[in-house]
Amino acid sequence: MFLEMIEYFFTPCPRYLRKMGFLSELLGIKVRYRRCRKAWEPHLDQTMNVIRDGISLCSQRRKAVIFGSGMLYDVPLADLAAQFREVLLVDLVQPLRARNLARKFSNVRLITADVTGVIESLSRLAPLSKEPLPECRSSLFLDDPEIDFVASVNLLSQLPHIPTSFLRKLGSYDVTLRDQLGTTLIREHLSYLRKFAGVVTLVSDVQRLKLKDGNVVESHSAIYDVPIPWSGKRWVWHLAPRPEASRIYSFHREVVGIANIHATKERS
Repeated sequence: MFLEMIEYFFTPCPRYLRKMGFLSELLGIKVRYRRCRKAWEPHLDQTMNVIRDGISLCSQRRKAVIFGSGMLYDVPLADLAAQFREVLLVDLVQPLRARNLARKFSNVRLITADVTGVIESLSRLAPLSKEPLPECRSSLFLDDPEIDFVASVNLLSQLPHIPTSFLRKLGSYDVTLRDQLGTTLIREHLSYLRKFAGVVTLVSDVQRLKLKDGNVVESHSAIYDVPIPWSGKRWVWHLAPRPEASRIYSFHREVVGIANIHATKERS
């Protein structure tokens, strides 16, 4: 805990992101990874293998963009750096671990950016605000013709998490509006990924599973019931095996991994 406190204070992060809880959430992932590393390894390996499958489909390898790079537990950074002229790691907060790993590769750059385009505007809303919610629009990198590979890595379901929690704490946006924002963030990210011309890899959890004695007792959409329109590999991420979050229940995620969304026919 002491080391996490030090990291909290020394990680470059704007005040509004700290206030909303983004840095705390990121460091919480690090703590849980340390406790659950063995249970997480199959999921992390599967994620990296899907990314490698996507890389193998690239006819050109100029620039690669990774959305949701985070701690880089699920990103095959050495493979990307070896096969692309330039690798851009994109996240809202760049943790110290990612900064240290990126320094090992001369062609890897960290990009601190909000892929939703709404976070800073949301942070300005006052308690009990009745202001209209900002529109979700992202155009990052769409004007760069040299981007041959894009990967959204275990990010999609996380996009609404803190924004909707922040709105709930403001006390003036009901659950319907919060759910509308969550749904919009999911749909917009999928639409955004479609706009890239190169190979686009998507890995995301899609179902939240609650288990007791190895049996699923509850299952809920992790992405606001928005369907993933492409087929891909599926597996279960043992996110919080008992007793990590409960003495009785385990909490897992069903995950989908698509090597290239452009190579599979969309379902309507």
